[in-house]
Amino acid sequence: MVTLNKKKRRKRRKYYNWAEEIAKGNTNKFYHSTDFDIWREKVLERDKGECQFFAGKWDDGIHKPYTIKPVAANTAHHIIPIKERPDLALDVNNGISLSFEAHEIIEERRKYRFKKNKKIMTKEQW
Repeated sequence: MVTLNKKKRRKRRKYYNWAEEIAKGNTNKFYHSTDFDIWREKVLERDKGECQFFAGKWDDGIHKPYTIKPVAANTAHHIIPIKERPDLALDVNNGISLSFEAHEIIEERRKYRFKKNKKIMTKEQW
């Protein structure tokens, strides 16, 4: 059993029509809202705080886990991106619980993270 890390929720300030706000391009405003925090908690609760990618229960069709193992989830990922379907931004069925590493793999950011910049030594540097 994996324990859930509950995040301290922000105070709700204003109600938004998120489909319109996201369509305008205000995704950052959405990700820093109380509504997103509530959605994230519901997705993590539904999946019992376990990373569905490394558990082998979810596959995006492109990426595969290198090993099946129980890993704690701390990220809620939109299956269909909110920029494509803003109306599904708060739909719990459009969310999946992932660990940070799995989210980086799926978003294809992991391969750029560990590149080392090799500096070429020239005669002038000696």
